[in-house]
Amino acid sequence: MGTKYDNLRSKTIFDFTRDEKILKEILSEYSFEEYMENPELTIEESNDWNEIVRIGQLVEFSKMTNDNKLYDMLKNELDDEFPILFDEMII
Repeated sequence: MGTKYDNLRSKTIFDFTRDEKILKEILSEYSFEEYMENPELTIEESNDWNEIVRIGQLVEFSKMTNDNKLYDMLKNELDDEFPILFDEMII
């Protein structure tokens, strides 16, 4: 049986959380408003969101929640394809 970390490319933020506070931080204002109005439809439609958007949300979620396992798995699987999502700004 798989885990929530399997097949990350096909996951959305909704596979990891339904916490409104976290979703408000991660989703665009428009997407969050849609979610609040009709969660089931928004969750269903999230599978069709642009891949870089979905993965970017997962990267942001992993950082917000200090889920190092999720971050490392995303980075290992997708860094070559989406390096901008994993670049850390050095100030």
